[in-house]
Amino acid sequence: MQARERILILITGTLQTRLALTQQLQEIIGDLVEIQSYSLEEGIPCVFHKRFIILSTPLIEDETKEYISSNCEVITGNRTVNYQNIDKLWLIPQGTPILYVNDYRETAVEAIQSLIHLGIDQLEYIPYYPGKQGTPKIPLAVTPGEVDLVPEFVSEVIDLGPRLFDITSIMSILQKLELLEQRGIEVSEKYTRKIIDLSKNLAQASQAVNRINGHLYHVLNGVHHGILSVDEHGYITVLNENLGDLLRVNALRAIGRNVRSILPESIVSYILSDHEEGQAYFTIHQTDVVVQRFRIENDQSIVATFKSVRETLNWDQRVRKELVQKGYIAKYQFSDIIGNSSTIQETKRIAAKIAQTDLTVLIQGESGTGKELFASAIHNDSRRATGPFLAVNFSALPEDLVESELFGYEEGAFTGAKKGGKPGLFEQAQGGTIFLDEIGDISLKIQARLLRVLQEKEIMRVGGSKIIPVDVRVIAATNKDLLSMIDQGKFREDLYHRLKVLYLHLPSLRARDQDIELLIHHFIQTTEFINITILPEVIHYLGQYPWYGNVRELKHTLEYMLAVCEQDVMTLRDLPAEGFFQRSPMKPAVVDYTVSPFQAELSADEEVLLSILSTIQELNHAGQAAGRKKIADESGSWRHQLSEQQIRHRMNTLEERGWIVKSKGRSGTKLTQAGVDYLRAQKKGVH
Repeated sequence: MQARERILILITGTLQTRLALTQQLQEIIGDLVEIQSYSLEEGIPCVFHKRFIILSTPLIEDETKEYISSNCEVITGNRTVNYQNIDKLWLIPQGTPILYVNDYRETAVEAIQSLIHLGIDQLEYIPYYPGKQGTPKIPLAVTPGEVDLVPEFVSEVIDLGPRLFDITSIMSILQKLELLEQRGIEVSEKYTRKIIDLSKNLAQASQAVNRINGHLYHVLNGVHHGILSVDEHGYITVLNENLGDLLRVNALRAIGRNVRSILPESIVSYILSDHEEGQAYFTIHQTDVVVQRFRIENDQSIVATFKSVRETLNWDQRVRKELVQKGYIAKYQFSDIIGNSSTIQETKRIAAKIAQTDLTVLIQGESGTGKELFASAIHNDSRRATGPFLAVNFSALPEDLVESELFGYEEGAFTGAKKGGKPGLFEQAQGGTIFLDEIGDISLKIQARLLRVLQEKEIMRVGGSKIIPVDVRVIAATNKDLLSMIDQGKFREDLYHRLKVLYLHLPSLRARDQDIELLIHHFIQTTEFINITILPEVIHYLGQYPWYGNVRELKHTLEYMLAVCEQDVMTLRDLPAEGFFQRSPMKPAVVDYTVSPFQAELSADEEVLLSILSTIQELNHAGQAAGRKKIADESGSWRHQLSEQQIRHRMNTLEERGWIVKSKGRSGTKLTQAGVDYLRAQKKGVH
């Protein structure tokens, strides 16, 4: 064939095959031969005469006859696997079923045979082509460029690219074009380089796998617990040194043996059982162990961990001790919630059910009903019981500190920020529970950030840019009417619904007054005055009071009476004056504060109320209007500065007690005579 006649006609079935084979031929002889390519899919424009024609597959010989005259030279090429991505097949576990997807049954079967002849026979190939029925829904497929034909149920596709002409076909083409001597050695060397590159890639992959296996081997042996992995037939695939020491066997020599040769039948039966996950206790060589097992479905293996019961208990005790030292522990159980009434028993039953989930909880109830008590009990009865329990009271936390306390801060986030930053309460509660008390007192800004935490389960420190995932259960509590606050625009409705996934309403003591006598005896038994006698008329009197401060107010009243009673007998004379109670037990209008004022140590809430009363009195005497903003500014010199919202809440309490009269305008808030008398009585008590 003369140089001027070196024209090659390539005919294929599809466009994609035409492009791939044209590129292959161009790389080999494109500088010496004019290559014209056509596909049946696109259409063939003419009948060829006196041309050298190559057909991509025997399957198109009949369809192309009408385009090829008898004076043409025709070669039907042999095609083989594209080596470009062949190494991916070696990474698939042996015996894995895989679909081989091609355009026709014949091409799919032919390609599978090529792979098997090449030694890539570790997989179970299943031919797939358009129109095939009854194909198993296998998630993995390989295809020679026919990605569009892959069925929808396949989740992972390995595209090898279209099959290329093999070296025998290339040599035949070179011979027909009289280029064998010129390009034959070069083509052979090119194919040899591809084989070397493939071997090199496989060797590098093997080295990488060996490095990973070596690393994992050291990791497994560094784990303090025993680790065992077996295949579906019970043959050992992994056994670390710690388990080898426990079983008194050589860990490396145990690999490949049946697990029955090293473990008692009772443990083997448990490990190979059909249950997905589980935990059981056994004794091995006088060592009590807890064995946990789980299945890995992808490779049909079972993994079991062996932990020393003694070491596990010691570790739990150390963790518990550390949490106690930090104060991150729930103090109460459901048994600490006292009461036999059907109301409180039903509330405890619901709370115990709530404890078994991991969902967010909103607890609502009047002040003093035991919201933290229930939150603590829910935590201790949940799967997070061994984790931390952090409680934060928003009413006692200054507004400007709420954000940094909850979410933490980075170094330099603000003036006074600690070097290195500080983790917030959400980070410190990781794996446990955070109790957000007085949730109704937080600002709309903090509400927006809290909503994101509940939605995304992640936080960002103040001044930081890193997203930190958190695994924390949230229990929120309030004594406010959040729905009314939503109507007033003071509380986000979306946050309300995020918090109220589960809901628990705590009954007031008035709703379970039959528990009062039981509570009285319980509180006395928890003090040093266990031999005290309480007269029946005292129990009757205390049982008649409505207890607007609920259990907390009852407890404080008893503490006062125990402190002032004489001769180990509690009488009606030991009752505190009416001003001690949140509301007057007898006469709600007029209170005589000159008689036996309450002089015991004030609670933190009462101290704040007293400070507000004193500030209002000072502002009244100075002729200044006593408003929320002014009082909030003055609170900067107190133990904790309060926001206007927190001041409003406490002024409502003072107004309910009849100690102040609120008015808008220049006059501002004024003390009533009852408020003046109470303040005077408190000051006398201090002196």
